[in-house]
Amino acid sequence: MLRDYLKIEAEDQLIEQRSVSLRNRGQEEVTEWIIVNRQGVKKGGVTLFDKLSTRRSWPVNYRIMQTDLQGKVIVDQLTDAL
Repeated sequence: MLRDYLKIEAEDQLIEQRSVSLRNRGQEEVTEWIIVNRQGVKKGGVTLFDKLSTRRSWPVNYRIMQTDLQGKVIVDQLTDAL
Protein backbone atom coordinates (compact mmCIF):
# COMPACT_ATOMS: atom_id res chain seq x y z
CA MET A 1 0.00 0.00 0.00
CA LEU A 2 1.21 3.49 -0.85
CA ARG A 3 0.72 4.83 2.70
CA ASP A 4 3.36 2.37 3.97
CA TYR A 5 6.06 4.36 2.16
CA LEU A 6 4.92 7.82 3.30
CA LYS A 7 5.61 9.84 6.43
CA ILE A 8 2.04 10.82 7.27
CA GLU A 9 -0.26 10.62 10.27
CA ALA A 10 -2.93 7.91 10.50
CA GLU A 11 -5.75 10.46 10.18
CA ASP A 12 -4.22 12.17 7.11
CA GLN A 13 -5.98 11.61 3.80
CA LEU A 14 -4.64 11.27 0.26
CA ILE A 15 -6.78 12.99 -2.36
CA GLU A 16 -5.97 12.14 -5.98
CA GLN A 17 -5.47 15.23 -8.12
CA ARG A 18 -4.52 13.93 -11.56
CA SER A 19 -3.08 11.07 -13.53
CA VAL A 20 -1.03 11.69 -16.69
CA SER A 21 0.51 9.30 -19.22
CA LEU A 22 4.09 10.22 -20.19
CA ARG A 23 5.20 7.60 -22.67
CA ASN A 24 8.00 9.79 -24.02
CA ARG A 25 9.81 9.90 -20.64
CA GLY A 26 9.90 6.16 -20.07
CA GLN A 27 7.00 6.04 -17.61
CA GLU A 28 3.54 4.72 -18.30
CA GLU A 29 1.75 6.98 -15.84
CA VAL A 30 2.36 9.70 -13.24
CA THR A 31 -0.26 10.11 -10.50
CA GLU A 32 -0.38 13.00 -8.01
CA TRP A 33 -2.17 13.31 -4.66
CA ILE A 34 -2.39 16.02 -2.03
CA ILE A 35 -2.11 15.20 1.65
CA VAL A 36 -4.70 16.82 3.91
CA ASN A 37 -5.06 16.57 7.67
CA ARG A 38 -8.23 15.82 9.62
CA GLN A 39 -9.41 19.43 9.32
CA GLY A 40 -8.88 19.45 5.53
CA VAL A 41 -5.75 21.60 5.61
CA LYS A 42 -3.22 20.75 2.90
CA LYS A 43 0.05 19.34 4.30
CA GLY A 44 1.94 18.35 1.17
CA GLY A 45 1.85 16.18 -1.91
CA VAL A 46 2.72 12.76 -3.27
CA THR A 47 3.78 11.80 -6.80
CA LEU A 48 3.87 8.19 -8.02
CA PHE A 49 5.84 7.39 -11.17
CA ASP A 50 4.44 4.08 -12.43
CA LYS A 51 6.30 1.49 -14.52
CA LEU A 52 9.75 3.03 -14.83
CA SER A 53 11.67 2.25 -17.98
CA THR A 54 13.44 -1.11 -17.98
CA ARG A 55 16.55 0.56 -19.42
CA ARG A 56 17.43 1.92 -15.99
CA SER A 57 20.17 0.33 -13.92
CA TRP A 58 17.90 -0.49 -10.97
CA PRO A 59 15.20 -3.19 -11.06
CA VAL A 60 12.18 -1.18 -9.88
CA ASN A 61 8.74 -0.34 -11.22
CA TYR A 62 7.75 2.64 -9.05
CA ARG A 63 9.18 5.88 -7.71
CA ILE A 64 7.34 7.54 -4.83
CA MET A 65 8.06 11.18 -3.96
CA GLN A 66 6.48 13.00 -1.01
CA THR A 67 6.95 16.76 -0.58
CA ASP A 68 5.89 19.27 2.04
CA LEU A 69 4.11 22.57 1.30
CA GLN A 70 7.40 24.32 0.52
CA GLY A 71 8.39 21.64 -2.01
CA LYS A 72 11.02 20.02 0.21
CA VAL A 73 11.36 16.30 -0.55
CA ILE A 74 10.46 14.18 2.47
CA VAL A 75 10.38 10.74 0.81
CA ASP A 76 12.04 9.66 -2.45
CA GLN A 77 11.63 5.90 -2.63
CA LEU A 78 12.23 3.39 -5.43
CA THR A 79 10.31 0.13 -5.09
CA ASP A 80 9.35 -2.91 -7.11
CA ALA A 81 5.86 -3.33 -5.65
CA LEU A 82 3.28 -1.26 -3.83
